[in-house]
Amino acid sequence: MTTAETGRIGEELAARHLRRSGYRILERNWRSHRYEIDVIAREKSTGTVVFVEVKTRTPNSFGRPADAVDRNKQRFLRLAAESWLIANGGLEQPARFDVIEVLLPEKSVNHIVNAF
Repeated sequence: MTTAETGRIGEELAARHLRRSGYRILERNWRSHRYEIDVIAREKSTGTVVFVEVKTRTPNSFGRPADAVDRNKQRFLRLAAESWLIANGGLEQPARFDVIEVLLPEKSVNHIVNAF
């Protein structure tokens, strides 16, 4: 399985998890210049916009998937989220950043709310 295929499977599992957990998917693989947000969702119960970074790992990977969301990646996600918010109703919307870890082949999903 290629890295791209692994990523697509993980993003699909993450989106399915979010829908089942009461989120409405607004965008997938949203791009702003060179930055990308894997999933943008709205938490139905609170109306919060949630910017989700999905990290998928296979048995031959090292470390926890969330460890790959370092300060540099967080900075890029914040810049992209700011662009999305400006284009979609303004910066006053409640928002947060979550990370979803997906482990293959067992397809386990760990949703880290308000990860950073």
